[in-house]
Amino acid sequence: MPVSSIIGFDSFSTFDYAVLSINLLLFLFSKPIVQGFKRSDSKSVGSKLYALRAINIILFLLYVAALFIEGWSKQISLTGLTFLLAFIISHLLDLFIIKKFGREKEIDGTNYHTETYQSEIFSLLVTLLTLITTIVIVINIWGMNDWLKATSVLGILAILIFSTKDVWIPDNISGLILLYNNDIEPGAVVKIDDQDLLAIVVQTSLTRTTFRDLKTRHQIVLPNTVVRNSKIEVLSKGPASGYMQFVYFNIAYGIAAETVDNLLKAIWEKACKESKAINEEREPEISVVDTGDHAVSWRLGYKLKNLYLMLEVECLVKRIAYELAEEQKIELQTPLTHSIMESKTLE
Repeated sequence: MPVSSIIGFDSFSTFDYAVLSINLLLFLFSKPIVQGFKRSDSKSVGSKLYALRAINIILFLLYVAALFIEGWSKQISLTGLTFLLAFIISHLLDLFIIKKFGREKEIDGTNYHTETYQSEIFSLLVTLLTLITTIVIVINIWGMNDWLKATSVLGILAILIFSTKDVWIPDNISGLILLYNNDIEPGAVVKIDDQDLLAIVVQTSLTRTTFRDLKTRHQIVLPNTVVRNSKIEVLSKGPASGYMQFVYFNIAYGIAAETVDNLLKAIWEKACKESKAINEEREPEISVVDTGDHAVSWRLGYKLKNLYLMLEVECLVKRIAYELAEEQKIELQTPLTHSIMESKTLE
């Protein structure tokens, strides 16, 4: 008796061999498939590779087990393989769409493939088509054709959309509106007071917007509904000469205005020499903004060419101000203009 008959492989059809071949091909080409995602670092690529191979082995063993065990192992294996292929195909198509219809932009020294309105529309269509195809295949795997005829694919899809609409529809609609209006495009520097956020826009997808915080350099992710319902100040959409930034100083009364003017002008000149982010072609704006009870509040304004360095430049200006004020014996802190009387307990 042939070995294949003893093992039971003679009962396999052409379809069965095709399924096992797909599992084998996924296992052999799992590394280039995972590397093709292009959005993961080396550590996450390794973990995803092990996960994909583990799933492959489990699905393969479940399908082979159908030779010896009566039950649902074959259906479970085919269902898992269908979902796995749907995920891989939709993800790779999504990456292709981003490369084809998206755009590549350098943000703070790093290149990003960012979405556009067109790329997200095509990605949404691919997702819907993949979902419908997957549902039809899974229904056929489990032999529920009568149920499929009674409800139809559109009915199933309508039920899924209606039951999950509150989870994904608001963010998706907000994401499409943000992408269509192009108000906060990738690379823009924005300020969102409601979220206490001063950051660079990195990416806007259908569900969320990713920022890079200028203070901490950390990635910040906000749902699109939160972004759209917040007041956003787009700092990078200004005149060609640059964004006007101000630094404030409290200086004591009794110091001549000309002396303070010269001090602030010297601060600006030295800052221009030490940082290329300042537009040295535009003269600084020096003004008095408040005459308080204890000190005069002066303001130094300068034009920034590189908004990504706005916090670094502000720190630089304050350090230079401290150094020059020390040299000229000008106190920057609020002076004490009242006496503190010690209270004595009456005996």
